[in-house]
Amino acid sequence: MIPCILFEDEHLVVIKKPAGINTHRPSPYTTDGIYDWLKNQNPRYYNLSTLHRLDKETSGILIFGKTPEANRSLTNQFAKRKIQKSYYFLTDRPINFSQRIIRSDILRQGNHYITTPLSSQLNALSQKHSNTYAETHFKVLEQKNEYSLIEAIPVTGRTHQIRIHASWGKFPILGDQLYQGTPIGGYLCLHAVKLLLYHPITHEKLLFESPSPFNLQSIPGLISSATTLRTSLLSENQTNAYRLFHSQSDGFENIYIDKFNKHLLISGLSQKLSPEIKKLALTAGKQLKSNTVWYRPLLKTPGKESNETASPTLIWSKEPNPTPEVEIKENGIKYKISFQSGYSVGIFLDQRENRQRILSRRIAPNFSLPYISNRTPEMLNAFAYTCAFSICAAKAGYHTTSLDLSKKYLSWGAENMALNNIAPQEHDFIYGDVFNWRKRFLNKGKKFDLIILDPPTFSRSRESGTFKAEQDIGKLAASWISLLNSQGVMLISTNCAKLPPKDFEEILLSEIKQSGRKLLKSHYYTQPFDFAASSQCKPYLKTYWIQLN
Repeated sequence: MIPCILFEDEHLVVIKKPAGINTHRPSPYTTDGIYDWLKNQNPRYYNLSTLHRLDKETSGILIFGKTPEANRSLTNQFAKRKIQKSYYFLTDRPINFSQRIIRSDILRQGNHYITTPLSSQLNALSQKHSNTYAETHFKVLEQKNEYSLIEAIPVTGRTHQIRIHASWGKFPILGDQLYQGTPIGGYLCLHAVKLLLYHPITHEKLLFESPSPFNLQSIPGLISSATTLRTSLLSENQTNAYRLFHSQSDGFENIYIDKFNKHLLISGLSQKLSPEIKKLALTAGKQLKSNTVWYRPLLKTPGKESNETASPTLIWSKEPNPTPEVEIKENGIKYKISFQSGYSVGIFLDQRENRQRILSRRIAPNFSLPYISNRTPEMLNAFAYTCAFSICAAKAGYHTTSLDLSKKYLSWGAENMALNNIAPQEHDFIYGDVFNWRKRFLNKGKKFDLIILDPPTFSRSRESGTFKAEQDIGKLAASWISLLNSQGVMLISTNCAKLPPKDFEEILLSEIKQSGRKLLKSHYYTQPFDFAASSQCKPYLKTYWIQLN
């Protein structure tokens, strides 16, 4: 069960959207909105429809339709204003009313929205049926010191309506920097608390409520709002390892916090831990009831330092004898990680949803890993690291081949397989250079049904020379296409921030065309929602799923 779901039946799903995630993905190359994320979770959400929206910064009740009948009924209810919505927000500006109605026109101006007085040329009836007319009812619920808690009921549904009207009325929402509100660290104190509708099939009146995460006594901080976003979408008994805090997207530049079960890893630019970062780390540790907190300086050239130099440093522990090795769970799969293995702890959390795609054998709606009835399908995990992709493929019924230039990591991968009751001896672990082994596979006539290519951004070997993702990723993909069976699927991925996503996709499409293979299906995906993207913190991960004839 997804924690944020309030209600679900065969016709509709009602959720408590956390702040920090869009309703839907704003562009093909950025992180999923909650609509896109849900569609990829389960086939029952494949036909999900967006009926209304909440801003990225706004939390609260959101409804999606699941069937054509529901979509028609709910769209009609919205159009006829039968659906009633109520929001709570905080303001720190003086209030001289108990109730107030604001009516205006709201117009789009470039990338922004502005409000103007109603046109005196139109009569009242014409004004209300104008596509720019907006009406909001405000009621003061509680006041304390300089703060007021206000209920807003939008009669119409214009973009940013409550935010614009509150600002126009000289009581902007706390945290709403776009509309003159007092900044509070990137958080917006606006929450959709109630939604009343009529069931599209039974016509029963349904009232959904979601308590506000803020009040006059408590305003969420950076850590608590970031935590709410993650825990609303991820079930702790299935996934207890994820990025908790992602730089500017969560309100603190160049600070990253990863959660590994009951242990936190803080990463920052400073070589030494500053008092400010330490305070943030300990606050996060306390709120999440963590057992240990570790710190790791971000390195420009990971791999050149010794394990001892690059490994995180323990900065706090409530355990008398803390161990650097920790067992985590992701999508129900167990992995061993270590805080003393060097710069990387044993798993790349930003690939979580791609691993889930393999586990479920569903890449996207109408794009699944093919079933092969007469033999066991073959999977190759090149640049395998600790074999996380291989473990998911093994669970999905594949015979796996994990290829890496590190015996240590391959051995680690075998341990992870055993941790999940998979017999490592039934799978292949090859120590060697990826480029050299491609030739060996070709000579042996070996082919695969699933190939994972997730290379480092930069690498150098004696046999194959230098690899730079921004200039060589296309050649790498092209060189392995010939080892992919008909109907086979390949994942090509890079975290090279220098390579624009559109260029990445075009390079791969060009190489596929030149290969002579027909592209059957494709799906572009970037990093998951906990690695939140924003205008200040662009998405860096680029992954492209392809199926070829």
